Parts: sequence; C-alpha cells; structure tokens
Amino acid sequence: MFNLNDCIGVITNKHNKEIIEAFNNRVISHGITRVQWIAIYYIGQNEGITQKQLSYILDSNESSIVRLVDRMEKDDMVKREKDENDRRITRLYLTDYGNKKREEIIPIGEKFSKDSIKNISEKDLETFKNVLNQIVNNLKNT
Repeated sequence: MFNLNDCIGVITNKHNKEIIEAFNNRVISHGITRVQWIAIYYIGQNEGITQKQLSYILDSNESSIVRLVDRMEKDDMVKREKDENDRRITRLYLTDYGNKKREEIIPIGEKFSKDSIKNISEKDLETFKNVLNQIVNNLKNT
C-alpha cells in the first residue's frame, strides 16, 4: 500500500526545508536572508548579470527576482544599470556594501557546507548526488 511518508518528494521536501532553515539561521544575524545571500553570491561571481539570468540561476520567476532586487537595492547591496547597447536589459552589480556582505558570508557558507557533509564519505556523497540527479532525470522523462 502507498505510504506518503515514504514518497521521495515528501522526504526531500521535508529535509530541504530543514536545510534551508538551518542556513537561514546562520546568516540572518548578519542582516541578510538566505535568498539575498545566494543572489549576492551569483551577482558577485557574474558582475553585470541580468535580472533574467539571475532568475534562471535561482530557479525563480522574474517577478520574484524583481522584488528581491528591489529590496536589495533599497538595502544598498546591489545597483541596477541599463545595458549600454539595449536599454531594455537591466544589469546587476554589487555595491561596496554588497561586496562586503558577500565576503562576510562566504566563510559562513563554506562552514555550513562542511558541517552538512561531515561524517559522510566522498563515495556516499557522490552516490547521493548521482541518485538525486537520476530521480530528477526520471521525472523529466515521464
């Protein structure tokens, strides 16, 4: 008989929420949310990224990214600039404060990553990633 508690979607969703909450708890005291941190990370890695590209990377709809960037711009973490060749395109850049926040949080992200995989062998971690990727591929092909 089907048991919802054994369903991979329920299991991964539950644990994903716990992981998200744990990371958010680590960064919130630094005046930033998990989503803002992820956005700052990728904007810093790709200066001049467009809002559309950021929405793709974050797997979020463009209207949500606009609201996120609005808040981050208000908090002086990012600035928007119109593309020189195509004024319809808005490019994103970190401000000095945004760069400072990025550098402040990177060690927290690194430690979180290390803490989350401690006591897990490289082999088990690789198996986990492969299985998760296979589940996603299975669902894409059904």
